[in-house]
Amino acid sequence: MSTALGDFLISISDEPGASLPERVMDPARWPAWRGVPPRLTLLNPGAGISVVYSGDVRCITVGDRGGIGLAREPERGGQDAAPAGTADAALQAWLNGNEWRADSRRGRYVFAFWDKQRRTLTAYTDAFRTYSVFYYSTPTKLLCASDLRLILAALDEVPAVDRVALYHYLNFAYIPSPRSAIEGVAKLEPGSCLEGHAGKTTTRRLWDAPYPEDLSGSDVVRSRELRDRIVASVSDYTPGPTSRWGTFLSGGTDSSSISGILARSNSGMKVDSFSIGFAEGGYDELSFSRIASGAFGLNAHERLVGENDTVAIINRLITGFDEPFGNSSAIPTFYCADFARAEGKELLIAGDGGDEIFGGNERYAKDKIFGWYHNAPWPLRAGGSLLASALSHTDLHVANRVRNMVHRGTLPNPDRFYSDDAFASTHFEELLSPDFRHLVARDDSLQYQRDVYARAQTKSELHRLMYIDLKMTIAESDLVKVIRSANVAGIDVAFPYIDRGLVEYTGRLPDRYKVNGLNKRHLFKLAMEDILPLEIRKKKKQGFGLPIAVWMRREGQLRDLINDVVLSDRARERGYFNFPFVRDLIDRHERGLWDHAPDIFRLLMLELWHREYLDNHG
Repeated sequence: MSTALGDFLISISDEPGASLPERVMDPARWPAWRGVPPRLTLLNPGAGISVVYSGDVRCITVGDRGGIGLAREPERGGQDAAPAGTADAALQAWLNGNEWRADSRRGRYVFAFWDKQRRTLTAYTDAFRTYSVFYYSTPTKLLCASDLRLILAALDEVPAVDRVALYHYLNFAYIPSPRSAIEGVAKLEPGSCLEGHAGKTTTRRLWDAPYPEDLSGSDVVRSRELRDRIVASVSDYTPGPTSRWGTFLSGGTDSSSISGILARSNSGMKVDSFSIGFAEGGYDELSFSRIASGAFGLNAHERLVGENDTVAIINRLITGFDEPFGNSSAIPTFYCADFARAEGKELLIAGDGGDEIFGGNERYAKDKIFGWYHNAPWPLRAGGSLLASALSHTDLHVANRVRNMVHRGTLPNPDRFYSDDAFASTHFEELLSPDFRHLVARDDSLQYQRDVYARAQTKSELHRLMYIDLKMTIAESDLVKVIRSANVAGIDVAFPYIDRGLVEYTGRLPDRYKVNGLNKRHLFKLAMEDILPLEIRKKKKQGFGLPIAVWMRREGQLRDLINDVVLSDRARERGYFNFPFVRDLIDRHERGLWDHAPDIFRLLMLELWHREYLDNHG
């Protein structure tokens, strides 16, 4: 198998006789990725140092130093460079004294190195942290692991939930680094390095998305250059001839363009594509994936996912996500990967990141409209405020939308961008219990996003928003969703559109090439004129959603599950929420007054995560 699936735990202690708890060596405590044997390897390379790993993790020692790693680098046009080989080469180079250069590595990787004499640890993540690194330090011990549950297994005390991290989850549907779900445990940020020993850790950022915006020229010239860059990046990720691979194909512009480029560069074979649809109309893009598969001559595979499929897989997905994760599109992502695995595939090429580097998100254009309102003459804004005020006592869907739009239009960025989906901030007093509110501030999550916005190396407001999406939506959410869901299915994933070279090139393009007026993906569409069918280039952005809003409004298994879990005594006793408000939230959704499906799903996944990871700790 040409995969790179596996996990590790490293413990460095100032107490030479220290050892890991026996439960760490219980395979049931480790992530269960399909195809990864439940076999653990334990090393004790020096006094006070323990290393445990599984799956495809590579391990090399040279003298007093050693290292482990996983890597999925570009195969550079089908040269069949095995992940094990690329990981071994990187480990060997570092251990032989070569300086680590972040700009010399592409693709996905995680590496961790130890020095047994100095009892130090150094760990590196790739530009988007596609492999996780969690760490926990006390005055006498440092733990570092690829999965939060391995840190939990190594802890003797009952862990406490980090309430600020939990608050971030309720607003973002994920927990952004450097916090984790557990107090005292941190996540290494994307593109960063961890250096430390027992009692002290430091981190430093090695790479960040730059926006010099130093390219200009006609649309024709720049679109040709962008086309060449895109084709080169996708071609670099073409797997070797012995690999068994396919593509995620939603029918959107990103997955379709990647499938088309790969089909052209592999003219001697049919590229396998995998698509997911739903019986409910308006939620999938199968009609467009069929257009793409016909245009590119793909060997297309389709599968429908329904409500019962969703309920059947939720608990299994909980075991794939070591932290609370509330993006329901993980469900169709899993079924797509599982489908590919059943067809004998070991790797899927995905289009994630295209929206965030080419300017394709619907909310970029929507934000422009809000920006016009925000900067409009005061009589127009006053009229909007009067309309919203007049509708303040009307609890109907249309009235709620008007009030929401007027409110957002009064805000500057990044506050306006944040307000697009900020569940706990919006309902701070009503949702959270007094004890919870005592430990967090309403603007904690907003301030996190403000800090990211301010860190962007650009003068362009659009690029600051795209930077937020790259650093948060992509690195902390979408990639986690795809990778973790695929891991549960036993499939590896590659991402040509977040290749550092392509990300850095698009940062050189001024924002008018991304969103021109309200035209999203302006230059990308020109660049893809001879690759993508016209219908796909002109299609409206839809995304890879799941029709949970529909299912939650009717009698069925999902609605029963929500009532049994979200409204249970067990959930109530955690003391997080005001339950009359939670009941009212579900009731308002069922009556169609507002779409609270994403919020309800977050509450569901949070309670199931507690049951899986904390209730039975030890």
